[in-house]
Amino acid sequence: QAYNCLIHFYKRLITMSTSIFLLLLATCLYGEQVAGDQEQEHQLVLPLVSDSSQAGDAQLRLPAESGSWVVENCLAVKMVAQMKLYPNNSNIVVTKNIPALAKVSPTSSCSYLNSTITQVLTLEWSEADPSSGILSRNLSLYFTLNNTIPPMYTVSMITSMYQLSRNKVLGKMSPGQNTTDMESKSVSKFLSLTTTTMNPLQFMVPKNRSFLCEESLTVEMMAELITTDGTPPVKHKKAMLKISSFQFDAFRPTSLPSLQFQPATFCSSPNDLVPIVVGCSLAGLVLFIVIGYLMGRRKPEVKGYATVVEQGEVQ
Repeated sequence: QAYNCLIHFYKRLITMSTSIFLLLLATCLYGEQVAGDQEQEHQLVLPLVSDSSQAGDAQLRLPAESGSWVVENCLAVKMVAQMKLYPNNSNIVVTKNIPALAKVSPTSSCSYLNSTITQVLTLEWSEADPSSGILSRNLSLYFTLNNTIPPMYTVSMITSMYQLSRNKVLGKMSPGQNTTDMESKSVSKFLSLTTTTMNPLQFMVPKNRSFLCEESLTVEMMAELITTDGTPPVKHKKAMLKISSFQFDAFRPTSLPSLQFQPATFCSSPNDLVPIVVGCSLAGLVLFIVIGYLMGRRKPEVKGYATVVEQGEVQ
């Protein structure tokens, strides 16, 4: 009888071990499948389609609200960008999109300040305001080349000047004239936004390659209120710049067609690993619980079998 009990116990143990193994396998496979589905979705949203004549050149299928800009063919950028500002330095946030029709400013340069290692794209646009009329805004992206081995370049700084208002005010006339006379003059208020020099540097890319990212990238920018009447600048709450569907190609050969990008370096997608890690962690937890259960059950059952054997010997 004790022998039969042991046989039944080990049969049950083997059956449960097989079930545990299948459960672990299914859980991990499910995690990999979810990650695979996410990766496939990532590729569908941001397909890397190569023209047969331009194999290896990753191209970005941009949403309708995105824009494309080129500076003297040395610098090309595609993106959807949005700024979140606090114009009144209160908790009221204002969200503004960078228009796809923004113009490349003449201040954009392939050799900023005669430097061969700095390029800048400045976008300009204007918007109508009911009380102030037409207000001007701009956004600048600075790219810096590092003479490392291999050479790498990066987005080193982002700045913006965002005009908030333009009003006519009465002020004293020029020095030397009658101080009792007043004249009307225009006073503008701007939000000056900057990341300063980014540390650590953002979006490092090898030279002769472009950067490509579908993910939303958010950059924090310091803000100051500047008034053209000489009032000292006033610090404001930090603004946020959100960039998505982002592709840039700096320090590129000028012989390259204007909107053809060099082979792409992709931003990382750590979210793809999350389902696998979670699935295997759950599987490990289930295994731990089952092993603890079996070990807890084994001692009393073995003790019971020993009692049966002892009773048989006594009889």
